[in-house]
Amino acid sequence: MPESSTEPNQPTGLKRDTIGWFSIFLMVITTNGPLTSMGGGVPASITLGNGIGLPGSYVIVCVVYLLFAVGFCAMSPYVENGGAFYAYITKGLGTIPGVGGACIAVLSYVTMLLACYAMLGHFMSVAFSSFGVGVPWWVCAGAAAVAAHLFCVRGIEFSGRLLLILMLSEVGVILAADLLELLRASHGQHPLSLLPFAPRAVFTQGFGPSLIFVVASFMGFETAAIYSQEAREAQRSVPLAMYVSIAFIGVLYAGSIWLMLNHFGMADAVGVAANDPGGMWLSMFSVLAGHTAAKIGSVLVMTSLFAAVLSFTNVVARYWHALAVRGLVWRALSRTHLRHQSPHVASAATMVISVSLILLCAKAGLSPMLQVLPWASVPSAVGVLACQALAAIAVVVFFRRNRTGVSLWRALVAPAFSAILLLFFLWEMIVHVELLSGLSAGLSYAMAVSVLLAGVLASSYAADLRRRSPKRYAQLSDLVRLR
Repeated sequence: MPESSTEPNQPTGLKRDTIGWFSIFLMVITTNGPLTSMGGGVPASITLGNGIGLPGSYVIVCVVYLLFAVGFCAMSPYVENGGAFYAYITKGLGTIPGVGGACIAVLSYVTMLLACYAMLGHFMSVAFSSFGVGVPWWVCAGAAAVAAHLFCVRGIEFSGRLLLILMLSEVGVILAADLLELLRASHGQHPLSLLPFAPRAVFTQGFGPSLIFVVASFMGFETAAIYSQEAREAQRSVPLAMYVSIAFIGVLYAGSIWLMLNHFGMADAVGVAANDPGGMWLSMFSVLAGHTAAKIGSVLVMTSLFAAVLSFTNVVARYWHALAVRGLVWRALSRTHLRHQSPHVASAATMVISVSLILLCAKAGLSPMLQVLPWASVPSAVGVLACQALAAIAVVVFFRRNRTGVSLWRALVAPAFSAILLLFFLWEMIVHVELLSGLSAGLSYAMAVSVLLAGVLASSYAADLRRRSPKRYAQLSDLVRLR
């Protein structure tokens, strides 16, 4: 069904046949900010999680998400909407859970954007201060939000080309460090240890807490479905991008962390991570490639963060667009640019929301790294994981109701196993949420549950809409009916 417009002269359609699977892959990978994670998130994971067993955690989570992708991609031919979680949950579980899932997803990505802006603003402020120029973090973050909006308006092709450059830079420097460590090990007296992948190192008391950080590293792979309306050969491009993204993230992180642990030694790596979490990877890179290379690496951390905010801006804008087309949110958000056919109004709304949140945090005097970052990360991580679990359940229910000829493995076994394991991950994340927030147990749990409560309220709204306006309620699922 074609997308309806808000006014006769206002286009709402996104540009078709614009990007291939590789561009979608770039969009997905850059939402993870690999270099940013290696420079900050990974050392925290080592310290607060299962220590040297962290690479094994990445392998396990990677396998679970590949199982999830089996069912998710099997269902993709029956979904014509760019709303991703909203479309899948609606088709499998119904409109009311779908609206709740859409609310959770949008709030999760918006708060993740805020976390990324906090980090980017902090690093940009520090960089300016090194030249003797004092610029507050919130000014830097606000400027980045405006820039991300302008790039988003230029269209998905332009964003894809820019992200290609940024992606090659940050992944290239990580792979360069990996190669140099392999060369160093090959000329040394001590062989590389495989202990980080041994069950006794992985399944310690810190395994559950490690999942908080590991799952967050994979966040964004499901956004491949967001670009289905703009992709060339979407039924091939979207699944391929999703599978490759998951495998790439798993291999990159597991392999790079394994080599970093070997660089510092199994006996000393946890101590290094605890004493200097922000400098652990850069310290290794400085030893391997020299001081100048490390300086370049620190600059690439900022470009990595900007790539992440640009990717999330594209994701959130397209979520608003998909929901506005169905009248679930303000219909003006469905308008697209006359020339670039990009969701420019939705992107502008995303920018306004981001800048407003940044200014509120600055007004409250919050530290970007010690408060804004962890507090915004909690609802985003919990929300996305909850949506993933709901989507996996939706796949099972959908194929139970509709006999489509899809194999039992793709229709039931893989998605059912992934749903069970994702619910386990969600439980572990909520139970150990204090590690992520740094707050008391009560405040931490409230913060984690807040995004889920918002989803319940949105579902209640949909249920009330079904009673008050059956016609409008029916429109909410028009784009996700079985072909």
